[in-house]
Amino acid sequence: MNVLKFKKLFTIVIMAMFILSLSACGRTEKVKHIEAFVIETSEKNDEGYFETSGYKKVNSVTVIEEGEKHIRTEIRMIEDIFDIEGNYMKTEAIYSKAYQSNLSFTDEGFEHREELVKPSTILIPDEKWERFKMQDLTEEQQSAVEEHVRALTEGMK
Repeated sequence: MNVLKFKKLFTIVIMAMFILSLSACGRTEKVKHIEAFVIETSEKNDEGYFETSGYKKVNSVTVIEEGEKHIRTEIRMIEDIFDIEGNYMKTEAIYSKAYQSNLSFTDEGFEHREELVKPSTILIPDEKWERFKMQDLTEEQQSAVEEHVRALTEGMK
């Protein structure tokens, strides 16, 4: 009879440990950033100083998921690239994912880039955009940027 009680107790303890380990894995925080902005690009000159070489108009969606044992990121971005005079050069669609596990000490990920044939960012004005940064996108603007960026990067898996 003692053996039967021990087996039942052992089974209950194992089940409790399993349930606790599942709930610990489930504690994750997920954050999404949706942005529309302009950033200066720079290059090193002959003297070794960085100087502005152009600009990028950017629409981006960044998702970061962090748990006790892992960090997962996904970045989808559209970049319209201009020279210092504001002349359009090219557009790149970028899709990248990264995963880092603190449990198995693994790092995995990828980055895909595709060149698009025309300027493709939205919500950034065509005039006087060199210093533009959109503050506090409305929910409607966030949805528009997210749908637009996802549509242009969806097939890049």
